[in-house]
Amino acid sequence: MAACEITKSPCAAYTTDASEIPPRNVWLGVSVEDQATADERIPLLLQTPAAVRWVSAEPLLEQIDLTKLGNSYVRRNALTGFLDAGHATLMRDALPRLDWVVAGGESGPKARPSHPDWFRSLRDQCQAAGVPFFMKQITDKGRKVPFEQWPDDLRVREYPS
Repeated sequence: MAACEITKSPCAAYTTDASEIPPRNVWLGVSVEDQATADERIPLLLQTPAAVRWVSAEPLLEQIDLTKLGNSYVRRNALTGFLDAGHATLMRDALPRLDWVVAGGESGPKARPSHPDWFRSLRDQCQAAGVPFFMKQITDKGRKVPFEQWPDDLRVREYPS
């Protein structure tokens, strides 16, 4: 990999122009473990310039709806960029959206449980919006379950283009 002549950073070598904002090699993400942290962190991420915005939903501790972030009247669909008020779409394709969702359970001796249906829900939300979904790990009683033993429908490992 070639390094950028100015910074000597191999990562900076992928930018084409110093004025490129955001540089195409900058991927920003936030971790969310429940709906409250999703409602708090994802809108801030979507306000920040980045080539790719992504969410690490791990350790997933409850079901999360990425299509309904915000207050009870106006909700933001983080996967499409749409704002919805009741049944009306206020803006279409006007706001930034998530480019990737990674999900996983918690591992270790004090791991809290995750339910496979929570992962399926995220996978389905992503699929409906055309957002790549990557199932990172499934755990059982704190131990990582080998990929070959995962349910077939959760063996999803997609990447943003």
